Amino acid sequence: MKKLFITIAFVAATMFASAQLYVGGNIGMNTQSAKVTTESNGVSVTADGPKWFGFEFNPSAGFMFNEKMGVGLDLTFGFNKRTTKGVDEDGDKYTRTVKTTTIGFAPYFRYIFAEIDNFKFYADGKIDYRISTPKTTIDYDEMSLSVDGDKTNRLFIGVVPGMAYQLTDNFSLNCKLNILSLGYTSIKEVEKDGGTTTTTKYSEFDLGINDPTPITIGVFYTF
Repeated sequence: MKKLFITIAFVAATMFASAQLYVGGNIGMNTQSAKVTTESNGVSVTADGPKWFGFEFNPSAGFMFNEKMGVGLDLTFGFNKRTTKGVDEDGDKYTRTVKTTTIGFAPYFRYIFAEIDNFKFYADGKIDYRISTPKTTIDYDEMSLSVDGDKTNRLFIGVVPGMAYQLTDNFSLNCKLNILSLGYTSIKEVEKDGGTTTTTKYSEFDLGINDPTPITIGVFYTF
C-alpha cells in the first residue's frame, strides 16, 4: 500500500512539474441584415428586413498536464439583438426588438491531436450549460411595450474542435469552430402566464450547433 501511494504521488508530481497554466478568452460576433422587396401591379417597394447582431465573450483558464492533454473552464457572456419593422392591423408602423442575454459555463477536457510548425490542432470534450433570457420591446410613434420572454436552459455535451497558433513562447491565437461540433443538446423553455407555467423540453443530436457566434477567436497567455 505504501509503495502504491508513493508511486501515485510520484506520477502526480511528475505531471504537475511539467504542467502549464494558461488564461485568456475568445470573442465572437455575428451580424446580419436584409432587404425585402415587394412587387405588385408593376410597382416595386423595398423596405428594411430583419437585422441581427450577436456578440459573445468567453474568458477561459486551463491546465495542460503535458504536451497533449489538459483540462479547463470556459465562461460565457453573450448578447444578441434582432430588430424587425412592420405594420399592425390598424395600419400603425412599429419596430420590434428582441434582446437576449446569455450566461453559462463549460468545463472541458482538451486533447491536442496534431502539431504543424506553430499550429496546434485540438478537440475539447465539454459540458456546456447556458441560461438565456430574452426581452421583447415593441415601439410605436407614441408608445412602447416591453414583455419578458421565455427563459431557456441549454445543456450541450459533445466535442468541439479548435486550433491555436503560437505567436511566442507565452502568447498564442486561438480559434474554436463551433459549427463543426458533435454532441447532444438538451433545451428547456419555461413560459409563465399568470399562474400558469408551461415547460417545454427538446432533445437534439447535433453535427454543428445553432450558435449565434459559430467561430470565436481569442488570445491566450501560457505561464
